[in-house]
Amino acid sequence: MPEFFQPDPVLLAFIGFRQTLYLEGLALLALIKAVVARGACRRLSLAALAVAGVAVAVKLAALLPDAPALQAASFVRNAGGGMAVPLAASALLVAAGFAPGWRWAWLDIIHLMWLGALLGLWGYAAWG
Repeated sequence: MPEFFQPDPVLLAFIGFRQTLYLEGLALLALIKAVVARGACRRLSLAALAVAGVAVAVKLAALLPDAPALQAASFVRNAGGGMAVPLAASALLVAAGFAPGWRWAWLDIIHLMWLGALLGLWGYAAWG
């Protein structure tokens, strides 16, 4: 079989990471940060958790036959090539790291590594 029929393994890794792991991991980090933080940091963490949670719920709703709001939700989920929602949720969690009430810097380090993995795979898949 010719080589041009075989997909790039990094592209497959990017799609798999974005579709099955990223938002779930981000929701977990946002939940932990919301529990330990205070004030504005907690509110931003809860907002990141809400965005990631809704996106995960939409993904799970896609498994249901004839889900009523699925078309509108999938439009939002697929915005920006599927990167708008993960980047929006991550932006809220990054902002939480600079907000008053910030605690546990290791959560921000893990989040930045998680975001770096997504952006690195995306960059390689798009331009590599």
